[in-house]
Amino acid sequence: MSKNTTQCVKAKEFECDQVTYSKPSVNKYGGKSIKLGLNGSNGLVLQFPLMLTWGVNEWPNEQTGQVKYDLSLQFEPQKSASQAKFLANMKALQEKLLEDASLNAKEWFGKNKMSKEVAEAMTWPFVKCYTRDDGSESFTMKLKIPFWENKFMVELYDTEGKPTYLMKGGDANKGSPVNLIQKGSHIVGLMKCTQISFVGGRWGISWSLVQAKVRPPQRLLGSGTCHVADDSDDEDTLETLSQKDKEANESDDDEDVSKPTFEEDEDDEEEEEAEPEPEPEPVAKKKKVVRRKKKSGP
Repeated sequence: MSKNTTQCVKAKEFECDQVTYSKPSVNKYGGKSIKLGLNGSNGLVLQFPLMLTWGVNEWPNEQTGQVKYDLSLQFEPQKSASQAKFLANMKALQEKLLEDASLNAKEWFGKNKMSKEVAEAMTWPFVKCYTRDDGSESFTMKLKIPFWENKFMVELYDTEGKPTYLMKGGDANKGSPVNLIQKGSHIVGLMKCTQISFVGGRWGISWSLVQAKVRPPQRLLGSGTCHVADDSDDEDTLETLSQKDKEANESDDDEDVSKPTFEEDEDDEEEEEAEPEPEPEPVAKKKKVVRRKKKSGP
């Protein structure tokens, strides 16, 4: 395979043993980096499965005026075999990087020897683990959203593959990644990693979003869309009711249609407070007039 070719594989089928490294290089600013790929290819692109995300994060820098964007993928391995395999493969890659850092301590860090534990203390993990209140573990993975010259360098599509955001702009754009990938959305797409970076005594890899299909959060109220799914049992019931209605219309008998009866619930009665009756207006008492007798003269 040509070194200029970028190989794309499904994340659940990814094998970290096939990851290869270039020789370390130093840029004009003194920053060191190591390119990585798959079997000698240029860069590593994985297609991740449908994942829950919490929306796009915006990180403005008040000093430089620059803004960075990213999002986090929420792993739910108990709900999806593809997610479970994806998570296992990312953990394996993270472990491989630590082992290779220890083996290549001289070339990567300029140190004669470095333990795996020291390498781990110096790295920033791309898969993070959080402990919930109930003691269970929750795993997330951050994807950067490239943003240069006031333009997002990604492509977004709806679930049918129709574009909703393209870098070239145009009428196809329905918004930006910030409002197209809302909290509670599910996305499936491509992510890319190109190099290992060494910055300020720390090292690690980062992933960037390339393309994604976005499934917006399904809000039941206010969407203007019916989310009630058809059920075969309901269809049978509706057919039976329709047949009964037809028979009733054809019949000349004036029979009362029985109505379902509902027992009153004491809880419902308590919730329905009766309006207080107005108090009767007080009746004005008649004053008793006492006539004073005129005194008779002496």
